[in-house]
Amino acid sequence: MAPSAADCVLHMPAHVGDYTDVYASIHHALNIGKLFRPDCPLLPNYKHLPVGYRGRASSVRQSGTPVRRPLGQRLPPGVQALLLGPSQRLDIELEMGIWIGRGNAMGEPIAIGEADDHIAGLCLLNDWLARDLQAWEYQPLGPFLGKKTS
Repeated sequence: MAPSAADCVLHMPAHVGDYTDVYASIHHALNIGKLFRPDCPLLPNYKHLPVGYRGRASSVRQSGTPVRRPLGQRLPPGVQALLLGPSQRLDIELEMGIWIGRGNAMGEPIAIGEADDHIAGLCLLNDWLARDLQAWEYQPLGPFLGKKTS
């Protein structure tokens, strides 16, 4: 008899030293933009460069690890003073991850035709987001890791 999924022990497939989260489509960028900039959801640079941010690799965990609600600053609508505490607007996105293998030398581009030589694998992942913390940190300088859980 074959073992069941419940008998499996999940492990991290590799040490995650760093990662970048990039908007995967115009629909993704528009939906997120509507949350923070309803009057101008898609910024002009979106169609000209990959829009993403650096994440906190220490928060990457295997399936089954309990999610810790992020703590941080938030300024809800109608409130005059900043609040410090746990996120009240925890959200989740299903995303595709690409494991990059050998990489490249700093400053050396990888031609699109050579991408297959650098991709070590693909995975699905859940990205937990503290939308209220992210909204406060997002502008004018961009996300300050308010989306991450540790």
